[in-house]
Amino acid sequence: MAQKPERPRKIVAENRKARHNYFIEDDLEAGIVLEGSEVKSLRTGKA
Repeated sequence: MAQKPERPRKIVAENRKARHNYFIEDDLEAGIVLEGSEVKSLRTGKA
């Protein structure tokens, strides 16, 4: 079976105010489990 091509990762939420007000030394990526309507909202950009 052929492998699916990987979709490019996109940032779905970012705290711009924190980046403006503070010096961010390190980035940390974390994940959470979302339900259907939550995923739909993030994909449409309504986060």
